[in-house]
Amino acid sequence: MKKIVISNDDGGLSAEVLPDYGGMLTRLNYHGKDVIFFDEDMLHKSNVLAGGCPVLFPFPSRTKNDTYTLNGKTYTMPFHGLVKCSSFGVVETKKNSTTLYITNNEASQSENYPFDFRLEVTYTLKNDTVEFLAAIANRSSEPMPHYFGWHHYFTASDKAEFQLDTDMRRYVNYLDGKEYENNIPLDLTREGDYVFYEKTGNKTEIINKADGYHATIETDDSYESLVVCTLFDGRVTAEPWLGLPDSINTGKYVKWIDPGSRETYSLTIQLSDLL
Repeated sequence: MKKIVISNDDGGLSAEVLPDYGGMLTRLNYHGKDVIFFDEDMLHKSNVLAGGCPVLFPFPSRTKNDTYTLNGKTYTMPFHGLVKCSSFGVVETKKNSTTLYITNNEASQSENYPFDFRLEVTYTLKNDTVEFLAAIANRSSEPMPHYFGWHHYFTASDKAEFQLDTDMRRYVNYLDGKEYENNIPLDLTREGDYVFYEKTGNKTEIINKADGYHATIETDDSYESLVVCTLFDGRVTAEPWLGLPDSINTGKYVKWIDPGSRETYSLTIQLSDLL
């Protein structure tokens, strides 16, 4: 298995990236603490269930009936998109960063996503901060829809000691379909699959007393939602997405890239120790 290891200048922050498993960042270690949950033994079953930070493109979550229609033709779309289990090429690797890429293939363009794209992801470690950068190029002759997302699994050995606060007004719990105001802290010890939306800012704060770290996620203005899932042992997800589940069919928050153009999306995770 090919692994790329990067670190900041003093070695206090390090990460591992797997090009052949969806190009995702897996282990993220900060001063000896595993901030990102990752179970390598699960890779042969499912990249997404193994943890890490899977890349969700072009659409996270599911489309209705796993399909969508563009220009009169119906296409299928796998859960969480096309690239989460694909091999990425390596553009370059430095001590503190690596850039990977993937392009579409002929079969996928015919059945799943009729666009010639190039997706690059860059991971950079600097001081106490991790930057996640996605650059998406549309090499087709038609405008290209997408709403990119990340699927970060944060280590949570004791969810009663894990606090999360995000700059969103509302959320839906997809387990019961009910909508709530985001005015009281979530009880993360209860099973839930929450989609937060109607943002008031671009930050999410995580305080994990049990595992000894504080994380601040800050996105650019393109991100519109945050998914928080508590269904798995030892981890809580905090997933910044550009859109919502099934946006391609509802039309809400879909992003478009003009032919021959390129868009970039960035977020950072700033870390600090809890004494």
